Amino acid sequence: MSKSLKNTLYQRFSMILVCSVVVISGLVIRTERLLLTNDLQDKGDSIARILSSVTLDAVLRHDYATIERYVRDITREKFVTGIEVVRKDGEILAGHNSTQSRNTILTTYPIRMGIQEFGVVKIFFSTSRIDAITWQIVFAAIGVILILHFLGLLLTNMVLNKTVLIPLARLQQAIKTVSTGDFNTLVDPGGPREFETIGTSFNTMAQQLRQSFTEIKKSRQALDLERNKLAAIVAAMADGMFVTDNNALITSFNQSASKITGYLQEEAIGRSCEDLFRTSLCRDACALRHQGETRENVETSMITKDGRKLDVSVSSAILRDKDGERIGGVQTFRDISDEKKRHDLYCRTEKLAAVGQLAAGVAHELNNPLGNIIGYAKMISPDEAPEKVPGRVDVIIEQARKCADIVRGLLDYSRTSASEQNHVDLAGIVRGVAEVLTLQMKKKGVELSLDLQELPRLSADERKVEQVIMNLALNAIQAVEQGGSISIAVRQHGDMARLEVGDNGPGIPEELRCRIFDPFFTTKPVGEGTGLGLAISAGIIDELGGLIELGTPENGALFIVSLPLGSRLQGNDNG
Repeated sequence: MSKSLKNTLYQRFSMILVCSVVVISGLVIRTERLLLTNDLQDKGDSIARILSSVTLDAVLRHDYATIERYVRDITREKFVTGIEVVRKDGEILAGHNSTQSRNTILTTYPIRMGIQEFGVVKIFFSTSRIDAITWQIVFAAIGVILILHFLGLLLTNMVLNKTVLIPLARLQQAIKTVSTGDFNTLVDPGGPREFETIGTSFNTMAQQLRQSFTEIKKSRQALDLERNKLAAIVAAMADGMFVTDNNALITSFNQSASKITGYLQEEAIGRSCEDLFRTSLCRDACALRHQGETRENVETSMITKDGRKLDVSVSSAILRDKDGERIGGVQTFRDISDEKKRHDLYCRTEKLAAVGQLAAGVAHELNNPLGNIIGYAKMISPDEAPEKVPGRVDVIIEQARKCADIVRGLLDYSRTSASEQNHVDLAGIVRGVAEVLTLQMKKKGVELSLDLQELPRLSADERKVEQVIMNLALNAIQAVEQGGSISIAVRQHGDMARLEVGDNGPGIPEELRCRIFDPFFTTKPVGEGTGLGLAISAGIIDELGGLIELGTPENGALFIVSLPLGSRLQGNDNG
């Protein structure tokens, strides 16, 4: 557990104070002992010098009693513990209490007669007075330490409370208030300038927190509103919806999904898509199985809880987090079983209508030539002039040929003849058709532009490909006005050969675009077409495994034919 600021400061202050007083006291004691010792030695040197002179004079007069008297007088001093006057040969001429100890300082001075040394004076001084003064200093230092320590702690406590602890307590109380969510609290901690700066920063922080909290609250309310809206939308959706994670495990399942499949949310969540629906729905429509590609209205099937098989239309997209990382997928589906039944019924109805239209067209187309045949046949009688008979027979033959052409067109539309597979040069066929139609285009002043790219050869019936190109080119020539223009382009589009035939004519009205490939439907004037050209072309292209589409240019009409490159389709001989 960490210490409080006050305890830490007191401890550091006490340590610094004690160390400071100890160091200062040690320096004072050392200096005091050095000064006293030097003073004592100076006194000893002075006494030894005097005693050396007295001893030399007494020796010369053989008055040794004088030496003894001087020694006794000197030893009366408290700081002198002993004196020895020693001759050079080691004989002690005079002495008193010369015992040495640890608390003794020895001072010596030679006894000389000229340059000849006669002996030496030794004086022993006691350091007890120095030791006593030293202990006085020590005790005084201890007292000073205690007094300073008390006064320092008292002063430190006052200063610390006023400059640190009280401002900190105010800040701490303000922080507790802010932590409860009350961001209107402002603090004036007082104290030194640093605490005023901290208080200003705290008030600024509180204001920013209040503003941020208000914005967060508004954002949360808006988010809750949007979440509730989304939940209401999902709950009200007629389509089923479920969400999966990256492992294709279902994490969300709406009410419509439960109604369609029969599974409750508790039964569906946590199970895999394939395990729940027991079909290839996930493989067919899940974006997770198609490199994240969004899937729209993919038709597939699922098995309900009670074992019914439903046809469903599924759309799927990837779910990503804020960093763009994939976290799962969302799938919506709807039951199209009834729609498919209605569509099948509609298709059968359309087929019957087409059969009726076809029969009506055949009847209309055959009625005129058959009427002519009957009329001219009635005009041939035994009473008729012989020269008129051949002309009327020619008319009957011509009208019969028209009937045969109509029947042949119907046969070409309804069934295919035997196909001869060859390696076909699509660009070469276009050039050939353009050369055949040159005369018709010149008569009408039509300008032809070709954009032909050399492609790998197709495997197809060259005669049928030529028939398709011829039908489209003739329709374009008939559609444009005098001096119009036609464009034919051949290029590669992926693994398909693409043929585009366009013109700058009036174009095809939007309401008629869905009928242009119906048999006997034509916008041409009477006598210029039977309405079978585009229908026959569509049948040939379907046989070759291709596709014919009506483009949407800015003006005129555009037919786009796509044929597979390298096709190996074999024609069926149906008679």
